Amino acid sequence: MRRRDGGTTNPMLLKRVADWADHPAWCDFFSSYDPLIRTWCRGYGLDSGTLEDLCQQIWIELSDRMRAYQYDPGRTFRGWLRQFCHSRAVDLLRKRRSEVVRFLADQPADSLALLLAIDASGGEDHEEPDSRRSLLLRQAEQVQLTVKQRVEPQTWRAFWRIAVEGCSVRETADDLGMSYAAVFAAHKRVGRMLRAQGKHRLTQRSPGGS
Repeated sequence: MRRRDGGTTNPMLLKRVADWADHPAWCDFFSSYDPLIRTWCRGYGLDSGTLEDLCQQIWIELSDRMRAYQYDPGRTFRGWLRQFCHSRAVDLLRKRRSEVVRFLADQPADSLALLLAIDASGGEDHEEPDSRRSLLLRQAEQVQLTVKQRVEPQTWRAFWRIAVEGCSVRETADDLGMSYAAVFAAHKRVGRMLRAQGKHRLTQRSPGGS
């Protein structure tokens, strides 16, 4: 008897799901492989909302791929499916990182350096031979602490989830129980405060500063 966890490939089932109208086959296919897909995707440390989005995207693309999929007895379907999931997860993580990079790239050069240092420091003291980097890390920690103390914890968490962790506004709103508008406003407000505080501290450190 074929296992329901996808541990044993059923070539006939793979052939049947090429037909979208074969609902019993698709129900069988989904119940067999969805647990595996979710297990693999959880390994990337995604939050629940992002995990759901990724699994949904995988199934959307998989439904199209299976129309032309040709089973090769010499290669496991599970191996192919796992690689497919890995590829889509990597695409998602790269997109998240690029969103953070684009956010930082929009900032002035001085604030960009501070925000990058905040991201790298994680609030800890790092010893670096480069005195300039060490200075930025210390300044970043001071900027982070100053702004964090001036806003509500929920506001800071909303900003951090979007600007550093790369979450979307919708995901952050759902996770934190906030409205979309409130999360958007928190992100913009804290970003402005970090830029202003960072510029202020850099001005104080510069030779012409007061």
